[in-house]
Amino acid sequence: MNVFYFLLTIGLSVTLCNARAAGVKICFEAESAGHLEAPMAAVSNGIAGASGAYLEIPEGAGNPPKLEAGKAAFTLDVPADGAFTLWCRVWWEGECSNSFTVTADDQPAFLFGEDATYKSWHWVKYPVSRTVAPLKLKKGRHTLTFHNREDGVRLDQILLSADKRFVPVDIEPPGTRP
Repeated sequence: MNVFYFLLTIGLSVTLCNARAAGVKICFEAESAGHLEAPMAAVSNGIAGASGAYLEIPEGAGNPPKLEAGKAAFTLDVPADGAFTLWCRVWWEGECSNSFTVTADDQPAFLFGEDATYKSWHWVKYPVSRTVAPLKLKKGRHTLTFHNREDGVRLDQILLSADKRFVPVDIEPPGTRP
């Protein structure tokens, strides 16, 4: 096999993998977590502007290393292989209340958040730079888990998008869209 053919084959398979999921968006409500561990809690009558209920780690409820507990796990079905941007609609209380640690299946944990928009519902994405790879997910069932990192954080909606140019603006309709 010559080098040109080998590189063409690799490039084609990468392109086809990304093309399979092109445009796929998976959106779900944070309160739909299949597993919830305190101090992460569902709130139904809280801050106005949420899409309904949301999850929070209340201010003063503790954060690592004092308290390692607290997580929300979601099971989702991905309709096609792809590279996905993770968007979350969040409310941060302040500078020391603006992030989660997130895991996708058995992939390494990553830091999510740490933007400087406080006391308003807004969308935050991962990855934040082009030097960090998006989440690579194969077709099938996956588990996405948000872990306690800081208290005073709220999570309203979660959205995975295979469209690099997509930017959510307001509350998104739940479901999977091609």
